[in-house]
Amino acid sequence: MADVAKLRPRRAAKGMPPPPEVTNPNLSTPPRDKPAKKAKIEFSVPAHVLDDFAREAGERFGFKKGSKSDLFIAMWNEYKTRKAG
Repeated sequence: MADVAKLRPRRAAKGMPPPPEVTNPNLSTPPRDKPAKKAKIEFSVPAHVLDDFAREAGERFGFKKGSKSDLFIAMWNEYKTRKAG
């Protein structure tokens, strides 16, 4: 009968990790905050209102992806502060 244990490849001996002075400080920095989970909101408005809203969002936050969301969040925050008085 063949000795199967001899057929397995031997693992190389692992060395010790480098001292902290040699490695980069990635593990000592705190982890980043996870962004809030986003959800869709969908409602219908007249086309001219949507065009005006998109134009305002572009002027305030730049003509980039997400500017309408940024404008909506800014409007919502303004509403909450006015409501709180």
